[in-house]
Formats: sequence, C-alpha cells, structure tokens
Amino acid sequence: MKQHIINSCMALLLGGAMLTGCKKDNYAAPDARIQGRLTDVKTNEPVPVQTFNGAVLRYYQQGYSSSNPNPINTAVHNDGSYTNKLLFAGKYRIVAEGPFYYKDTLVVDINGNTQRDIPVTPFLKVSAVTSDITSNSVTVKYTVKHNDNTQKISRLVAIIGTTEGIDVNSYSFNDIQDVQNVPDATVEGTTYQKVFTGLKSGAVYYIRAAARISGADNPAGYYNYTPVIKITTAP
Repeated sequence: MKQHIINSCMALLLGGAMLTGCKKDNYAAPDARIQGRLTDVKTNEPVPVQTFNGAVLRYYQQGYSSSNPNPINTAVHNDGSYTNKLLFAGKYRIVAEGPFYYKDTLVVDINGNTQRDIPVTPFLKVSAVTSDITSNSVTVKYTVKHNDNTQKISRLVAIIGTTEGIDVNSYSFNDIQDVQNVPDATVEGTTYQKVFTGLKSGAVYYIRAAARISGADNPAGYYNYTPVIKITTAP
C-alpha cells in the first residue's frame, strides 16, 4: 500500500511537470518579418558589403522600460540585401552599422511582411570593370571616390575567387594597394589595374574591388565594395 502511494505521488509529480513544460512552450511564435536593402541615400543603389562581418542591422523594440535593451541583430548579405523572419509585430528603432554613416533615428512599424530599404551614406564609392578575359587571365580596372567625407583613403584591394562570397578575407588571389601616404586627390584621379594570371581555363570566377578609410569615422575598419562581377575564362 505504501509503495502504491509513492508511485501515485510520482505519477502526479511527473504529470504536473509535463503540464508545466507544455505551458511554458505555449508562447506565440514570431509573426512578422522585414526585408529590404541598404541603399545609397544619393543614388538609391544597393550598398554592397563584406560577406561576413560586413554590416549588421540592430533592432530595438520600442515600448519597453529597460534603459539598456538588447538588440535583435541581422547580418546584411554581400549585395546589400537583408531579411529577418523572426520578429514580433511592433515598432522598432533600427540602427545600421557598416562602411557608412548612419542615423539611429529610423523607426519602422513592422507588421506582417514589411518591405523597407535602409538609406545610408557609404564612406567610399568603388567601381570596377573587367576586360581581356583569356583562358588563364583577366584584367580588372577600378576606381575609388570619396562620398561626403574627408577621412584618408588608406587601402585598396582587388580580389578574385571561385565562390560568390569573396571578400578581403576569402579569395583565391588578391592585390593590395597601401595608399595611406598617397594624397587622396591622386588616389581618386587614378584608375588602378590588376591582371590576375594563373587562372583555370573554362572556369567561373568572381571578382570585386574594395577600399577603406582610416580615422575616427571607421574604427572597425570596414571596407566599401563593388558588386560581385562574375566571369568565365576562355576554354
């Protein structure tokens, strides 16, 4: 009889724990999402970034009393696009961090499927073209211009690789130009050129150029990038 009472008590305790567990898991799931692009405030063009640690969006939900709320973070893709599918409907202050100047006063009402581009002012405008594609080489020409700032242009990079996620940390070949001691007027007036050789014939390659400024405006050392250029070498 004593053992039966003990068994009955154990069953009640286990049943109560299961019910409690079910109750804890019974919260509403995130019911809102936001997607869009980082765009140049002047041109409305997408702002390309580094594949990893290139830019991040931080969401602070409004209406909470905490003086130091933890943000919800979303990484930005290398083409400047972003998506967050795990938000609760509500009003959010969005802060963008990356190779650009930004204002942290952007407030968005996120409800259902929200589309919103985030306007920013990139530090630099980097442009690139390719030419003279052979079976084992390609020529890359690129330029760099300031964009509403006077911080020193410190480094330029041309990059080629076999995956679309190429950047200054992931590549097959790269070419670095240290221009910290070169006047910016000279840098901006120069078309830089790099001939990448040793490529495989009939192969797909991805190319980007990048540049960064030094100084207090860019303590994290972010790079500004061109969009990814895809080429196929001659057979």
